[in-house]
Amino acid sequence: MTIPSLSHNVVVAQIDTLVSAILSPNARISIKQISKQLNIYYEAMALLSDDELDYCKTINWFMGSCYLVCGNHYPNEFIWDRANTKRFVTALRSYQYEFATDIVSFANQERSNSRSLYRYMSYFLNKYARTLIVRVDIKIKAEFAHLVNIKTFYDFMDDFNDKVGRKRGCFEHLRGHAWAIEQGVETGGLHCHLLLIYNGDKRQNDWFLGDAVGKRWVEITDGIGCYYNCNTKQHKASYKRKGTLGIGRIHKDNPIEVESALDTGMYLVRPEKYEQRLKAKMSGRKSFGRGI
Repeated sequence: MTIPSLSHNVVVAQIDTLVSAILSPNARISIKQISKQLNIYYEAMALLSDDELDYCKTINWFMGSCYLVCGNHYPNEFIWDRANTKRFVTALRSYQYEFATDIVSFANQERSNSRSLYRYMSYFLNKYARTLIVRVDIKIKAEFAHLVNIKTFYDFMDDFNDKVGRKRGCFEHLRGHAWAIEQGVETGGLHCHLLLIYNGDKRQNDWFLGDAVGKRWVEITDGIGCYYNCNTKQHKASYKRKGTLGIGRIHKDNPIEVESALDTGMYLVRPEKYEQRLKAKMSGRKSFGRGI
């Protein structure tokens, strides 16, 4: 059958959603819906699969269950009718316990990352009288997302982190930083949450810094990247009304500001963000990191 033009990011995201829908304790997806998804994404995944990538368990379970049903048939010759789809579901549901365990393992890893980031941020917030916190989300424009796979995204991030390490320009007087790469649920779009910790005595204009950091990302990606500056006056005013302002100038002797800043950092490592984890990674590469 002819499949629509699909990028690797979209395919792995949709397969992960499908597998989660089937293995969920409250699964309500119909055989007809599953069959439709299989007729699109099995062939696409077979064509786009990359041996250099480490896929998450849901993708491996999906392909393993498909192979059990398809046997020696080529993906483009196989039709997922009702009977074949039922066989697939039966095979896939043998992973229900592993699915529940994988969610718990992810949450435990995020809690470990959270503790690490909390200690890291606390060092700066409790050591220095004034700290400037900047939060920027960086990603690829929707119209170019299909051109950027995880390998390319990591290349961009390596270039970006190299500039962070040099501490020049918008990174001058940077004391610490952390980042977390995630993947969208629907389109599989890759994005990264950045947390930047500046010397609050040397840097004051956090909106300007957030904008400058975002523009540096756009430059690194040759214009196909975009960004979201969390440190605008409007966003800070909204956080302040809610009593959750943890970005901008943070004073060591203000416990509420310090605690809000720590809460802001914890957004990077939330245990409930299982659906937004990377569905494919390069071997040995991490999706979360922080300075030393």
